Parts: sequence; structure tokens; C-alpha cells
Amino acid sequence: MTIFEGEALLRVGREAAERAWAGGMTVLRPDGTVVPIPLVAEPEVLTREALGAAAREAQAILSGAVKLARSLLASGDARDRAALVEPFSGLEAEAMTHLFDAPLPVMVARVDYLVPEGGGAPRALELNATIPAMPAYADLAAHSWILAAARERGLSPRAARDLVARCGSHMERLREALVAVHHARGGARERPSIAVVSRPGDAQVGELRRFVAHLRQMGHEAAHLVPAECEPEQWDVLYRHVWAHRVDPGTPFARALLDPVRHVLVNPVNGLLEAKALFARLSECAEDAGLADRAGLDAEERAAAGRLPGTRRLDAALAPQLLAEREGWVLKRSWDYGGKSVFLGAELAPDAWARAVEAALADTRGGGFVAQERIFAARRPATRIAPEGVTQGELYRDLSTYCGLGSSRPDGSVVRAAASPIVNILGGGGLAPVVPEDVAEGLVPGLPSPREAGPGRGLR
Repeated sequence: MTIFEGEALLRVGREAAERAWAGGMTVLRPDGTVVPIPLVAEPEVLTREALGAAAREAQAILSGAVKLARSLLASGDARDRAALVEPFSGLEAEAMTHLFDAPLPVMVARVDYLVPEGGGAPRALELNATIPAMPAYADLAAHSWILAAARERGLSPRAARDLVARCGSHMERLREALVAVHHARGGARERPSIAVVSRPGDAQVGELRRFVAHLRQMGHEAAHLVPAECEPEQWDVLYRHVWAHRVDPGTPFARALLDPVRHVLVNPVNGLLEAKALFARLSECAEDAGLADRAGLDAEERAAAGRLPGTRRLDAALAPQLLAEREGWVLKRSWDYGGKSVFLGAELAPDAWARAVEAALADTRGGGFVAQERIFAARRPATRIAPEGVTQGELYRDLSTYCGLGSSRPDGSVVRAAASPIVNILGGGGLAPVVPEDVAEGLVPGLPSPREAGPGRGLR
């Protein structure tokens, strides 16, 4: 759906970007400079059905991965245990031994998809369960764009606010899930106190401050703290936005990491769920009924496993196929994040790919590498609004969808755009506003407004 073109698109993009940056759509660099995250002026317009399908798929992937991880820790092979245990040490390793003691191993997670260039349903590439970031960024991008678009169309402030409300809020869904966890753990407060804990100098401090502001607006006592400042006994709910290996064992917050039964810690230390080798084993469940049976996967989880891109633990038997079908494969280290240690066969010359495969076979640390079927995403026209100016070209887009295991589950999606197939929102990329189709239709002249079309459902 094309809503704006030409100068109107630029006006909307610039106004939306300025509003989003002022609200906290920024990153903090190690040198202390604050860098705005570029905004893509063309929104990602998705039907409610598409958003719901992505959320249901993410939910099945998450629940299947949790069941499988529990099974592999108990009865998997040596390489399973290496992938799920070896990457961690110190406080992080000790805390992770308590993961399945916690009443809820994952309250919020995010599944990252790519939409194939030839069309069809999004294909899941990986699971993020430790710091499933960007709910505030997603709101800032979408809400700022809707308000700017409504202004461009000459809508009243009230009509603009109605469109934002109909769009829904990722931050509010996260808040609702945190409150539900508090109640599930025996808490009685309608507005429990919530500490948002991150490391000093966290790159996403803008997002965290925006989320704390939302919590306070909704009536909670809330604060953004670092581990040395957080006395866990003083808070009803602890929202963790810090890797456990970055927490000094002597800080008060370490007590919560080591005792997720006593403290309402969201999420418990659960980094093993992000191991690419676990994702590979989940993919195997589509063909290995015995593995799926031992994990206790239900029909929906098995079906979701069958829709994953083919992903396998790298070994010598698989190497000849990778060399023969170079363009169709990706190599990923089992334990890494941020798009590091990823090799795309189609982007490498045959000799460079052969060297990458050989090196990956020899590197068995932390479960070694996995090989994953390459999902080729389409490049689409994009107008990138950044502080240094506007650039127009073609960018890849992904789709990152929230999910969880509690009684109230986060949902909704955020879209990142990038010049590279390995998505990076700063390296020539940015965030694209995700706008439900029924909201977008309210910004197209001649179509009925959302209020005329009927009541909305937010992100649900």
C-alpha cells in the first residue's frame, strides 16, 4: 500500500524521525555520543492476520525451544551439552543452572524472520530470549509516523490520537505481561513496582528511559537502575536488560540472578535458549520424531519446526553439500549475537567459502557452528531519514516478532532495514514503522476511517 510519495513522503518521514529521536529512538556509543537511529519513511503495512500469524509462529518456536532445551540438558549428546553449557562461565553459568527452577523461564522473547524475495510466509532465522529489545523503539517509530501522517492529511489531533491507539503499543503489551507475572507469583498490587536493570552505558538507554516513562505514566513506581544500584528485595518485578556475564557478582542485583524463585526476575538467566545449535536441533525435530517425542513437542510446535529454514549442526558429513551448494547456505557460530561470526555463501567466492567451512569445522568451541538454509530477502525501495540527510535506494527488511510463555504474552512486530543481508540498523539501515493495514487505510483519502470501519484490537 502506497500512502505517500514524493515531497509528502519526505515531509512525513522528517517529522516522524524528529519526533522519534526526541522520544528516545537513539543509541549511546561507547564514547558517550548519542546517535539517532535512522527512520525509513515508507512504513511496513501488515494486515492483522499477518501480524497474528507471525506471533503464533513465534510462540510455537519459543515453546518448542524451551521444551527441547530442557530435554537436551537432561539426555542430549555431548555436543548438545557443549552448545548449551560451555559458552557460559562464572555468575552467568551458575545462574543458568536455576533456569528451570524458575516458574517462568521466558516471559518475553523475540523471533527474527526474513520474508522470502519470492513471497510467502516469513521464515524464522533465530530466537532472542535474553534481551528481546526494541519494544519502545517500535512504538516510537510507528506512533511518530502515524502522527506525522495524520498531520500531513489534515486530520484533527483527536483523530490522530485515535489512529495511534488503534495501532496498539508494544510497551503496553510488555507492561501488561509484567503485571501478569507479578499476579501469577502471588502479588496483589494492580500497579507493582518495576525496576528496569541494565549495565552502565547501555547502548539502548534511550529505549529504556522511554519504557520507564511509560510505566510511570501508567501509575507504576519505576526506575532505570544499574546492577550496583538495584536492591532486588525493594522491587515487585525486575525487568532484566543486561547480560549476566556483565554483572559483577558482588552487586546486589546478582542475588536476583541466582534466585529466580524468590525474585520475580524477567527474564531469568536463559542465554542457552539463544544457542543456534538449539535452533538447529529444533529444525531436526521436523524429521526426527524420536527427538520431538523426547522433548514432548505438541503438533503446533512440530509444525513450526517443519517451517524453519533447514538448519543443522555443522559436521564433516554435511561439508560436501555446503561446498557444492555454496549460494544456498549460511554458516553461523552457535553462540554469538549481533550478526557476528556469520558467513553467507552467496556473498563469498568459492575459495573463500571453502576456507570458511574448513575453519568452522575445526572450531568446536561452545557447540561449534551451524549451517542454515539461506533465505533470500527482497530489497525494496526505501527513503532513509538520518540526521546527516536523506538517502534513497533499496534496503533489505526483516520482521522481528515478540512472544512469551506467561498468561499475558507480548506480541507485535518491529521491522529493521539495512543495506546488507545481515541486518544492522546503524550500518546504512534503520527502523521502518510497522502500521497495521486498517490504521494505514485511515490515512488514505477516500477510504473509511478506522472508527467508521469498526473497533480495533491494538496489537492483539
